[in-house]
Amino acid sequence: MSFPPDEQASELRDLFFESAQEILQGMNEAGLALEERPGDVDQLRSVRRAVHTLKGDSAACGYRELSELAHELEDVLTPELARQNAGLIAEVILTAADTFHEMLAAYRNNMQPPAGGALKDYIRRLLNKPAEQAQKESAAARFEWTEYERLMIVEALRRGENVYNIAMQLDPESLLPAAAFELARKSLEAGGRILALRPETATEGCQSIQAALATTKTADWIRKRCQVPSVVSSISVDRAPVLQSPPRDLLEILIESEAKALSGNLVATAESVLAPAAAPVAAHDDEDEAHEHSAAAGMAHAASENMLRVDATRIDTVMNLVGEMIIGKSMLQRAMNEFERRHSKDPIRGKLADALGFQSRVLNELQKSVMKIRMVPVEQLFRRFPRIVRDVARLRNKDIGLELAGQTTDLDKSILDALGDPLAHLVRNAADHGIESAAERQAAGKNPRGTIRLNAYHDGDQVVIEVSDDGHGLDRAKIVRRAVERGIVSAEKASQLNELESLQLIFAPGLSTADEVTEISGRGVGLDVVKSSLESLKGSIELDSVPGRGTTFRLLVPLTLASIRALMFRVHGRLYAVPLASVAEITRITEQGIHRVDDHEVFQLREQVLTLVRLDRLEKVKRTSPGERDHRIFVIVIGTGGRKFGLAVDSLMGEEELVIKALEDQLVTSPIISGASILGDGTVVLILNVPAVVAHLSRIPAVGAIA
Repeated sequence: MSFPPDEQASELRDLFFESAQEILQGMNEAGLALEERPGDVDQLRSVRRAVHTLKGDSAACGYRELSELAHELEDVLTPELARQNAGLIAEVILTAADTFHEMLAAYRNNMQPPAGGALKDYIRRLLNKPAEQAQKESAAARFEWTEYERLMIVEALRRGENVYNIAMQLDPESLLPAAAFELARKSLEAGGRILALRPETATEGCQSIQAALATTKTADWIRKRCQVPSVVSSISVDRAPVLQSPPRDLLEILIESEAKALSGNLVATAESVLAPAAAPVAAHDDEDEAHEHSAAAGMAHAASENMLRVDATRIDTVMNLVGEMIIGKSMLQRAMNEFERRHSKDPIRGKLADALGFQSRVLNELQKSVMKIRMVPVEQLFRRFPRIVRDVARLRNKDIGLELAGQTTDLDKSILDALGDPLAHLVRNAADHGIESAAERQAAGKNPRGTIRLNAYHDGDQVVIEVSDDGHGLDRAKIVRRAVERGIVSAEKASQLNELESLQLIFAPGLSTADEVTEISGRGVGLDVVKSSLESLKGSIELDSVPGRGTTFRLLVPLTLASIRALMFRVHGRLYAVPLASVAEITRITEQGIHRVDDHEVFQLREQVLTLVRLDRLEKVKRTSPGERDHRIFVIVIGTGGRKFGLAVDSLMGEEELVIKALEDQLVTSPIISGASILGDGTVVLILNVPAVVAHLSRIPAVGAIA
């Protein structure tokens, strides 16, 4: 038997936590399905397989409390009990998923896991066992050791040691139960090497001890040595049975368990083909379990060969190296251009151009391949939300359905992970604030069942995720009134806001339109965090709302944070870049066409009047003397978040694929700069933070805010 070193054990635990989250997500989905179809035996079996896998994995990692609770849950996940308790089994599964999630969080933080009292109550209720009877049964010796402990027993037997299963009943009259437990444990240690112990430490109400002991002594010697007067009232010593299964190390255990979880859906399909349709489900339950394990064992090997888990930091390292190669390609391209100018008739020029073209094609394919590795479907994120909608609907006594679309849309995993909390808040808000009660909807002539829709799709170099509902929409007057009450905007400025600007106030910190504070919302913390989270991802959020018809939040995020297509320009000698996805158009105007309104500059673009932004003013760079009145300047029109503005630049430098390099806080002297890149000739390009510029514009009266 091989014991993993600390580093490998840490990797195994990380693998366990990752696979456990997938298992819990599957339990949530199965629980929701069983709420709609209580008699779905396939869903019940999938949950039982998931709990069995979780039990084995947690035992292999030493998480005994989780393993034992999962074992107890397995006892109630039978077709017979499901038929007898059709209305309760789904709630038990969802409660189990919540309990296991809390226990995993405790294990991650090296804390004591919760006892799971609510889940245990459900289990006793399904098994029709009163609490006292359950306590007595738990005190009985069952000698159900974890797989890790069984491995130690097998190894001890191979070395020729005697291994005994020992059950000791403690004297109930003992005045010091903790001291009695320690004396009993010491007597076991004196007899040999303890391979397994239940419980491991003294607990309140402990009446019995079970142990597996490896020793060279006889059973009679152990019995006499451990019969401590006034401490141990009775003792049984039985030789441990010889386990037939060969020992495996912990890595094999976790890989096989994970493979079984991955192949669960295929196993369920195989079972439906193998099981005779005419036979009763209950009669063939054990037979199905046998088919299940044999099929899973065969698929486990294939799954373990086809699946490869790689730490995300390793992919980031490869991506950074690809970025450096792109910079190197740009350097070669510039050198090639200079060579052509100096040696235009040199015959080697054509060969160099061909070699550079081949290298560029291969490098582009390499970059796309690495990007695809980082891309994951948004389905992984959307799967969380049916449970959230269900819980909020039950808590608020509403009837709400969730529709999903665009689940196959791919997005960078780092962005997908960062979107989890903002999207969860928007979905909770839609269920709590947006959707009306069934009575209110009927009174308004709507379907009593409200609908929340999640949709994702590509739009150029961006991914758009929409969260919409068919509720009562946002109350513009109420938002403005609350903003004035909290001092977010003055009454005078509030009266000058158009409809879109009024709705944008909902993103202000501390603003909430909820009439009551609940455990879900109403504290004024949320949408401002959503907006700041989007801005940190170099994304934006748009809002549409129609009174009486519903609200749509539109989240726009880049496909990846590693590189962007950008438009480069110069302002007072500095080289800047703006994401090409934010550029609406490019125009030229004269100084004569620039006007001043409320101490800021505007210009007219066809039928619109737009704010003009000068970077030298935002960055407080000393300006040169103003140009001639008829001098034409370039203006980049940028559109984001439903707002357009013009950016005055000195000259345009063209488009470029830029590899983004994050800047440390102490190097960033202006909030309008989000990062930097390096060109092939070593020139540093500063990447404009468009959301920061929009935030600056929001502090002045908006002009031409709507495109």
